[in-house]
Amino acid sequence: MTRGMHRPLGPAGVILALVAGSLCHASPPSPEEIIRKVARSQRAAEEKLSSYTYDQVEVQTDFDSAGRPRKTKRRLFYSYQSEGGKEGTRELVEVDGRPATEEEKREAAEGDEKRRRSRGPDRAAGEASRPQKVEGDEDDVLVGPRRLSDLLSRYTFHLAGEDLIDSRPCYVIEFRPRPGLLADKLSDRALNSLSGVLWVDASDLQIRKVEARLVHPLKVGGGLLANVKSAAIAYEAAPARSGFWFPCLVEFRLAGKTGLFFKLDRSFRFEFSNFRSFEVETSSEVGTSGAATP
Repeated sequence: MTRGMHRPLGPAGVILALVAGSLCHASPPSPEEIIRKVARSQRAAEEKLSSYTYDQVEVQTDFDSAGRPRKTKRRLFYSYQSEGGKEGTRELVEVDGRPATEEEKREAAEGDEKRRRSRGPDRAAGEASRPQKVEGDEDDVLVGPRRLSDLLSRYTFHLAGEDLIDSRPCYVIEFRPRPGLLADKLSDRALNSLSGVLWVDASDLQIRKVEARLVHPLKVGGGLLANVKSAAIAYEAAPARSGFWFPCLVEFRLAGKTGLFFKLDRSFRFEFSNFRSFEVETSSEVGTSGAATP
């Protein structure tokens, strides 16, 4: 993971702005303006590629009462994204470095179907394993199942400065939930409880990295199904081709309880690599998961 310390806008920011054409303004754009441009840029890039396939490594780790790893399971999937924005499919290939059995493949497929219908931490893991599509009209695009205007209305944004990641200038934007937001659905309560920082590539206007955390406990089923007391989320992306960016890492850790008595301390890590487009018949590797090529 490439990390950098972001710094306030100042003399160094002027030099950085001269390097990045999109930073060459008398005053920087507002964070809301940057995010709208990011959503439009992502939609335009995805329209070039109607379908794609990639390798996905999924690592699930359970921790003991002292916070030490107790059990780790690593699985490799070949994932296929469907055309027209439809949800794609994935095929289990390896489990802990060995070929997956037919029974494990069947259980994985059944587990994916169950997560599509479920609520709680398992549903969150399923959502994290699939890149969100961006589509819709020009002024108010859809990010996954939500309008961009809905997401913007939930948070306050602050342009904290700029950073360099792999020698590429990035905007650094802090976000936090607006106070007093009402929510009936679990997904709304989850969004209303997230605070963090995102890095936006200043040239391609794509999200390069996100670090977020849960600022309020999140109860599922009134706490009977799950009570998530803390959560940390990380996301990283890298350019694949012609301004199109693809996720290379999604990671989060949940801590709390499931049911009334069972302790929850689990992390999920999804690594994406070996990105391939059916349409343009090209192949470029994203990330460093070390996943096998089909």
